[in-house]
Amino acid sequence: MYYRFILPLTLLLLACNGKEKQKKEDEQYARIEQQDEKTIVKAQVAREDRFNLELVSNGKAEANRKATLNFDVADVVKKVNVKNGDRIRKGDIIAEVDDEKAKQTLEDALLSLKKAVLDLKLSIINEGFKTLDDTIKLTALRKEAMYLQCGYTSSLKAFEKAEKEYTLIKTRAPFDGIIADLEAKPYNQTSVYKSLCTLIDDSKMEVVFNVLETEIGNLHSGMEVEITPYANHKYTLTGKITEVNPRIDENGMVKVKAVTDNQQRILVDGMNVSILIKRQIDHKIIIPKSAVLPRQGKKVVFVYQKGKAMWRYVTTGYENSTEVSVEEGISPGDTVIYDNNLGLSHMNTVVIEN
Repeated sequence: MYYRFILPLTLLLLACNGKEKQKKEDEQYARIEQQDEKTIVKAQVAREDRFNLELVSNGKAEANRKATLNFDVADVVKKVNVKNGDRIRKGDIIAEVDDEKAKQTLEDALLSLKKAVLDLKLSIINEGFKTLDDTIKLTALRKEAMYLQCGYTSSLKAFEKAEKEYTLIKTRAPFDGIIADLEAKPYNQTSVYKSLCTLIDDSKMEVVFNVLETEIGNLHSGMEVEITPYANHKYTLTGKITEVNPRIDENGMVKVKAVTDNQQRILVDGMNVSILIKRQIDHKIIIPKSAVLPRQGKKVVFVYQKGKAMWRYVTTGYENSTEVSVEEGISPGDTVIYDNNLGLSHMNTVVIEN
């Protein structure tokens, strides 16, 4: 009876000891596997070079040349030859007004001038001369008096004015450009419209933006800028600063203007853009920005040494969108880990992928 209880108890103890031994072996194998596991990272050699300090601002693109065109003659709109978005050349006819009044005025002025010429000839004959060429013998004052008495001077001025106004019934483009803000329609009085249209020369664009007053000493005419439209981040244009307004507004901002070529018509008048200005600072140790990690309230960089990730505290200086300068903790030539470094610890085994 006694042996009947001993045998099952012995078997139970042996089974428990076997399970505990297996558990210890599994934990040991896991630790060995964890020690052999290597983290794949990307690294880059720290270099001493000029650091590109970036100044980012927002602004608007404006046409470098833009004109609001009006009807030069007040009358009924006869014809509009363009529409919004049309590209035209210098001298192209944009619109015409009715020419009846201007034409009649020109004809009347011509008749008046012809009559004045006849009166002038009679006056010359009365003076004893045969032709106008003979009046060379007269003094300038006497000749001027003859022209005024017969109405020749005033008739000539009236004709020239009527001739000019007749040419103004057609509004022509003063330069190459694109039509905008056109509202005029035929058969309406020109007085109905505030203006005929706006002509925009978008071959060159001016970008207007503001910077903090602390940056005014770092900007000057001729400095290069990069301009990226918010509507299309694929394109970046290069321009140059043309103006730095030497006045600070009530918000502590300084107005700056830059000009860029726009032959591909990427920028549109009034478009919102991002402006990037770079200036270089000599003799800085430069590493990727993603290599710097916050740990325990300090900045840390992992340096690759003999297959291990070595933890180093660093002091950083300038930074831009992709890189940072290091004042202490890194030397030129050190291989710093910048990718897949968030989960690293000191002395972790790593393999450089790139």
